[in-house]
Amino acid sequence: MQLTDLVHDYLSQQLKPGDHALDATAGNGYDSTVMATLVGPAGRVIAIDIQQAAIAATRTRLEAAGCLAQAELLVANHAQALASLCSKYAQTMSAITFNLGYLPGSDKSIQTEPESTLGALRAACELLKSDGLLLVIAYRGHDGGQTEATQVANWLQTVQQRGWTVESHEPIVTGSRVPPILWVARKT
Repeated sequence: MQLTDLVHDYLSQQLKPGDHALDATAGNGYDSTVMATLVGPAGRVIAIDIQQAAIAATRTRLEAAGCLAQAELLVANHAQALASLCSKYAQTMSAITFNLGYLPGSDKSIQTEPESTLGALRAACELLKSDGLLLVIAYRGHDGGQTEATQVANWLQTVQQRGWTVESHEPIVTGSRVPPILWVARKT
């Protein structure tokens, strides 16, 4: 099973109609669409990406699924966007997803950066409601990917010390390819 499929399984178990969810790195819109389908017309999904092309792809996918009405799409840095959402959406999000790395098929020099990712994760703590789910996939095989993943792992240790439950999943890979990692953290 791919990690993205595992994320969608977690979302299916977590989200219900009327919930709020956030896709902090929308990419091609797969997570956003799953979220929007699960929360339904009474719910709300916010999808953020720094690239206009990613938001356009997300919009197209949401429209095709008939879920655009419950989505808000933002072209922005995820740290700045999440911080600005805290005043309106503090403690309301049932689930937040991150896919760290770069947009597949795009300019690989545009990628998530550790500093902004850590800022976004700190804001995610404020946005998640109690028992909310934080799902973070880090793609570690590109330049900077391992550094970002290490910093995320260190940050997750700090929230675990504050009582959150944190688990990780890594696919078994043969050869020298560095596999992605999925962290699943539940706010308590």
